[in-house]
Amino acid sequence: MAAAPVTSPGLPHAGHPSRAVPVNEAVRLGPEILIWRRAFPGALDQAAEARRFTRFLLGSTAFADDAELVVGELAGNAVRHTRSGTPEGQFTVEITLTSPGHEPLATSAAAASVLITVYDLGGAGIPRFGDGDGVDVPCAEGGRGLAIVTALAERAGFQGAPATGHRVWAYLARRQ
Repeated sequence: MAAAPVTSPGLPHAGHPSRAVPVNEAVRLGPEILIWRRAFPGALDQAAEARRFTRFLLGSTAFADDAELVVGELAGNAVRHTRSGTPEGQFTVEITLTSPGHEPLATSAAAASVLITVYDLGGAGIPRFGDGDGVDVPCAEGGRGLAIVTALAERAGFQGAPATGHRVWAYLARRQ
């Protein structure tokens, strides 16, 4: 029996129901860092929910647009290319804000950087941020997502393995 759609509490839903179980967590590791984490069911429509979650958290920051795009790409990849996209799958989005220097982070708008991480359940391959093969397929419908993430991020990468799952991340820093 399928669960009835629910609306994510505290998040703007713009009329879109969510199947996401609200596994929201905010952790303050110190006055200069704040981490939010939320798990999403492994369905493609949940990439849009992950983008809305990101916009809700970072809407007042200089990172909002880039972070929303990065989360959409990483979440979409998790669902399309890993076991996260299976009927029982899930992916987790983690957003970490840090303050400039070691100053207290008074508001999210004051953040100097954001680390976006998407955890997946692994699968047949590994994330490819550009393998340098020199092959350019301008008419291809896919394969540009991680290149876009790399272009927007200060740094990007992944840890993990197909058997255990991946932690795919992008670090965005405020441009001076």
